Amino acid sequence: MTEDARVAGEDSVGARASASLSDLAYRRLEEAIVTLSLRPGAVLTEAQMIDLVGVGRTPVREALIRLAQQGLVEILPRKGVVVTAIDAIDVMAALDAREVLERLIAVEAAKRAGPSERSAILAKARAMREAAQADDVNAYMRLDKELDTLVAAAARSPYANRAVEPLQALIRRAWYFFDRQIDLVPAAHHHVALAQALVAGEPGAAAQASDTLMQHLREGLLAALQRE
Repeated sequence: MTEDARVAGEDSVGARASASLSDLAYRRLEEAIVTLSLRPGAVLTEAQMIDLVGVGRTPVREALIRLAQQGLVEILPRKGVVVTAIDAIDVMAALDAREVLERLIAVEAAKRAGPSERSAILAKARAMREAAQADDVNAYMRLDKELDTLVAAAARSPYANRAVEPLQALIRRAWYFFDRQIDLVPAAHHHVALAQALVAGEPGAAAQASDTLMQHLREGLLAALQRE
């Protein structure tokens, strides 16, 4: 192996490690924000966030840029970051956009998913149902995100996935904020119905199941907003 090849290989490994740490920082911060461990309006310094996620300054900064692009934090130069507020109008607008994207992703996943992907999707949806029946909110929401990731991968639609990901995070955070725990079991059944349509490879049924799930989320959040 030449010296140039060795250096290039080391650089590639280093880049992957950096990306992995950045993803880890992002996942931990996003979960803390979505589950309201970091409340809307909270102001944190860079040092506090480094302590929170347990990685270095560069991965945390990269994660914050991503979170700011998704509207979950606002970066305050020389001060830190503030966790953005939850706005009811933004939540409903996000649902409007998410409904269209989720339908597209569901249809494409029904067409393109391989056998192992279909099995994984159904197993994840069933695990969500079990978590709902056990009233384990955090496990349910973690599984929900994992299911979204599986369906997006099966759809082979990276642009739609990148567009819908921040909307999914925003709706999950609103779900926590408006205390929608009573909705776990009904929502889980809608996720299982969607997974079954994907496993059956039926694009039309998948589109309908996706729309039904989004309508269920909309009705629940509207009911919560009316109580506020």
